[in-house]
Amino acid sequence: MAKKPPARIGRPPSSNAVDTRLRIISVAAELFARKGYGIVTNKDVAEAAGISTGALYYYFSSKLEMYLAVYWTLQTRVDEAIAEAMRSQQTFDGRFRAILEVAHSLNAQEPRIAQFLGTARVDRLRHPELREAIASPPGEGARIMSELIEGAVATGEVVAKRRKQVEAVLQTIFVGLVDSQSDDLGRHRQAVDGLLALLDHKLLLPAKRAAL
Repeated sequence: MAKKPPARIGRPPSSNAVDTRLRIISVAAELFARKGYGIVTNKDVAEAAGISTGALYYYFSSKLEMYLAVYWTLQTRVDEAIAEAMRSQQTFDGRFRAILEVAHSLNAQEPRIAQFLGTARVDRLRHPELREAIASPPGEGARIMSELIEGAVATGEVVAKRRKQVEAVLQTIFVGLVDSQSDDLGRHRQAVDGLLALLDHKLLLPAKRAAL
């Protein structure tokens, strides 16, 4: 029989409740990003947030509930930023460039987002409860990807029969930017600039023919 979650202890003053919850999510994101889901304990998060472990249960009944709150808070932040960038453009080329720029901007302003989401991909593989709770790809992210590709098909920038290939390439690019480049802002900028140069046909030049 599954254990019941601990009772939530001590209702905090309503004026502080929202701020405290946000502080918990913030420190939990940093801890999960650095240590991973399996290592971090509720006690770790409570101490970092400056509250008692008992008080933590007022906000989250379990570590899983807290982790999911962090995950969806940060994923929603990313999705909203990408959706706004896409609304400013009408073509696949323009939207893709805008997404690359907003990805770099987010990484510069809020590096913990990329750090956490990168770790989350590994944590999902290690912990069945996370795989069950978090769809892959996330619902909103999947909708944005579909909108990007279907829009490109509509404008003729992508051949319909290539949509799965384009989707795979885009996922590889976006995951790669997060997982392999986000820890170094300069290298991340180089990766974004390289992709932009590739779109402009400037990254790779035609090979010179050997002299006969």
